[in-house]
Amino acid sequence: MASGDKWVYRGRPGGMLATSGTTDSARPITTPIHEAIVEDVILDHLHPKYSSDGYNVGMIKIRIFSVDNSRDSETLDWAQPIDATIQELPLIGELVIVQRVLGDYFYNRKVYLAHRIQENGMLNLSKQLDNRPAKLGRKITATQTEIQKEDHEFGQYFKPDNRVRPLKHFEGDVLIQGRMGHSIRFGSSQMDPSSKGMAPNIILRTGQAKDAETKNCTTDKVFGLTLEDINRDASSLWMTSDQTVPFEPITLNAGSFYRSILNPPQKFDKAQIILNSDRIILDAKKTHIMMFSNEEIYLNSFKRTSIDADESIILTANLDVQINTSRNIDNVADEDFTVKAGSDISMLAGEKISLVGKKIHLGGIQNDAEPVVGGTSLSIFLARLIQAIMGLGITPPQIPTYQSAGLSGPTINIPSAITPGTSAFFHVQTPTGPGVLMPQIVTALTALHTELVSPNPGSQKSSPFSGAPFNSNDVFIAMSNQDVTTAIVKNEFENGTQIKTENNQWLLSDSYYKVT
Repeated sequence: MASGDKWVYRGRPGGMLATSGTTDSARPITTPIHEAIVEDVILDHLHPKYSSDGYNVGMIKIRIFSVDNSRDSETLDWAQPIDATIQELPLIGELVIVQRVLGDYFYNRKVYLAHRIQENGMLNLSKQLDNRPAKLGRKITATQTEIQKEDHEFGQYFKPDNRVRPLKHFEGDVLIQGRMGHSIRFGSSQMDPSSKGMAPNIILRTGQAKDAETKNCTTDKVFGLTLEDINRDASSLWMTSDQTVPFEPITLNAGSFYRSILNPPQKFDKAQIILNSDRIILDAKKTHIMMFSNEEIYLNSFKRTSIDADESIILTANLDVQINTSRNIDNVADEDFTVKAGSDISMLAGEKISLVGKKIHLGGIQNDAEPVVGGTSLSIFLARLIQAIMGLGITPPQIPTYQSAGLSGPTINIPSAITPGTSAFFHVQTPTGPGVLMPQIVTALTALHTELVSPNPGSQKSSPFSGAPFNSNDVFIAMSNQDVTTAIVKNEFENGTQIKTENNQWLLSDSYYKVT
């Protein structure tokens, strides 16, 4: 090669094309265009022709109609995709346009020959053309019957589903449609009958609505046109600039729907983004998930709404924080639980309010210098004092633990009626001899004792000495606080283990998406 020759890179490493001359010459380059049918497609490493480095993935074996009508399949040429940005590998039997570039064949995307979304195959035509002279010699073609689509092999496993329908175009739309019922529409608000303008929209959809081919199509044929359905499509994302979307929230008939929102939208119009699917997952692997709103942020579900965090959950509001429920509110903390208010704290209950703890402080956090009096215990003590004054002697020591033990009354025997004992006639010693209690004092002490011994009708277990005038019918205390440690279950958080799995094959269980 002359020293002035130039080298142009061609195809794989090692493939170089020499162009002679020291100067470039302007001359037309002719690249003939051919019609070709697809014989084979290299998708991945499972293909027998797969190269060890994966270089030939996307290449197709082609039968060019103008020159290969009788050529044996093993000797056919291979073509590479001409576009590296958008690749749609054809199926076996589909028609492509090929051309030579630097000596190699390159192909464009499939030809919309049969006007079908799922496939545009030419139904075993390539097999009939394979080694055609030998077949004609054996007169095999004379007995050929009409080829059915069910008998045509589009690949190793692809089977068309005739329920998938193409989308309806509106003037100015750009549509990208896949074979399985997924699409991207760069359209406008023309699809909204109430819209008078052409506001832009983008609609992403995967999974055509079930039964759409019979219910939402212009005709019940493979060429029938359908529209995206925000409520019935499997998964969809609608981005609109000025359009009313007929979206129906799944909780529309729930009793909690729009219950706490202040300004609920009556229709979903104007600029908005609506994402609808059976499950929606947002996952931030490194930093934040943030939501901002000029008005309200509203969450609504048929069942539970849960928030779990390995660290803190903080709720801050410049105005009110309100929690409403038709059943229970349970607040559980492994350590402290604090309620603070700059003004009042009100607790209202239709039945009872219970405060249980090892110590309960009223009026101070750590000050236990002034304990609270137990009404029944005080009644018993005063009754014993009256009996001592009345000369009935000394009663056994008071044991006020009967309430914490679950008993229905005191553990000591205090008579409900009293009469002055002999000591009442020798109450005090005077210079003239023993002094006797005045009858008025005896009568008053007896009346006071009677008031002390009455039971309390407001308690669950009506016990003597609980109905004294200074005892409440509504507020009760346990002299020895109940042990609730066994009723408190701590929240144990364990770090999960991430297991990386690799799926070699998709397995779809739904009968609609499962190819049959």
